[in-house]
Amino acid sequence: MKFLIQGVSSASVFIQDIGITRTIKKGILVYVWIHKDDIDQDRQEKIDKFVRRIEKLQIFSDKESRKSLWLRDIDWELMIISNFTLSWRNKKAWSVDFTHALSADKAKPMYDYLIQELIAKWITLQTWEFWAMMHVTSTLDGPMNLVLDW
Repeated sequence: MKFLIQGVSSASVFIQDIGITRTIKKGILVYVWIHKDDIDQDRQEKIDKFVRRIEKLQIFSDKESRKSLWLRDIDWELMIISNFTLSWRNKKAWSVDFTHALSADKAKPMYDYLIQELIAKWITLQTWEFWAMMHVTSTLDGPMNLVLDW
């Protein structure tokens, strides 16, 4: 699994298939990719580990820059978007390979489990509909980008 975490001052996603927009204010936007081998490994354990890590992420400072704050301490919002393109590999010149991404029918239950676990812990969570066409708009804050990969 791979997670691209971005600190944003705002983000929105327009879900073309159902014609709705979801937004967050200041918070984090997380793109999620599920590897084809994740289905065979301890997938629930990996997701639980990510939920614990995101819940206790301490990268933001208070106004005096004296201490790191947990996301929950500062009441930031969270947006999760499934993104298989994080799996891309460039084998030759401009050829792009997505063969390491888990198929949609197998990845969706894992994505749904991730969302379920985050909803249980998070107050403001927005998600993108799995396997839908979308348009994402975000304003990076910092910019701050982190990649968790395991």
